[in-house]
Amino acid sequence: MRKPDYVPTSHGADSALPSTSQMDYRALVHERDETAYGELRAMVLDLRAFYAELYHIISKNLEKIVNPKGEEKPSMY
Repeated sequence: MRKPDYVPTSHGADSALPSTSQMDYRALVHERDETAYGELRAMVLDLRAFYAELYHIISKNLEKIVNPKGEEKPSMY
C-alpha cells in the first residue's frame, strides 16, 4: 500500500539521526543557550529601562503625589 502524497514523512530526520554525534548535540545545545541568553538579556535591559523611567517620573512628581492640589484633608503620608 502506498502512502498518500500529503502525509508528511521524516526521511530527512531519519537519515540525519544516525550520522549525528554527541558533539553535534553539544554544539546545538550551546547555540540554543546563547540564543536564549541573548533574549533574556534583552528582556532584562528593557525591564531596567522601564523601572528607571518609572523611578524618574515618580521622583520628579513626588511632591504632587504626596500633596495633591485641592486636598482639604490631611495626607496619609
